[in-house]
Amino acid sequence: MRAVSKELENVEYTVADHLARIEMNRPQVLNALSKGMFRDLSTALGLATRDRDARVVEITGAGNAFSAGLDIREVGGFKSRAEAKEFVYGLVKPFWDKLFKCEKPIISLVDGPAYGAGAEIALASDMVIASTESTFAFSGGRVGALCCMSGVIGPYLMNGRKLVEMNLSGTALAADEARECGLVSYSVPKQELVPTLEKIIREIMRVSPISNSSFKRIRKTDLPKTKLKTAYRELLRTITSKDFREGSSAFVAKRAPEYYR
Repeated sequence: MRAVSKELENVEYTVADHLARIEMNRPQVLNALSKGMFRDLSTALGLATRDRDARVVEITGAGNAFSAGLDIREVGGFKSRAEAKEFVYGLVKPFWDKLFKCEKPIISLVDGPAYGAGAEIALASDMVIASTESTFAFSGGRVGALCCMSGVIGPYLMNGRKLVEMNLSGTALAADEARECGLVSYSVPKQELVPTLEKIIREIMRVSPISNSSFKRIRKTDLPKTKLKTAYRELLRTITSKDFREGSSAFVAKRAPEYYR
């Protein structure tokens, strides 16, 4: 069986036994999504999409987290609107374009926190396998940012009220509750993560790849272009706001933000 390994700066990409494995590899910062991480995730998703030997894609995180969300220490201080716009349309949007374009089954394997954009990556995957120790939060608003993709794809996958609550309050859900509201497919003990993944892959391999591709093409029609444009525009609005400057400063200083003073 052909095996491929490509180590990018922030992501490790491997292909073995028809599984393309994309591992976010910044464990020292809980796999926070930096500019480089978005760039490398886009590259890895492009490789997985084009690789004929890869039939299933796994996204996971190294260490003790899936992803803590945006790397606030890096992206919390845009010097200009132009710099923020380049981040949204030059890095964030291309990543989501690659993820939505992939017609192969995508499985997120979550063991630990999946916050902010990290929770959105899980949400956007076709299936999510989480350890019972994992937690999920659409927490972008707590630093003055926005989990913009949860507003686009969440209504098709989750209990609507819980989706709204998670965004407006930023509160986290344990894996079992996340499963109950549709964010997670399987909530299993940590030691059952890989066996559950392997079982699902075996089942997927019994289905025609063109059938799966066609099903994902149908699902993609649920993504209205107008709503996507609004999501990116509102993300740019938030990360160029005084609230984001306050939230970012508070995060770095490890204090509570003062949005309503």
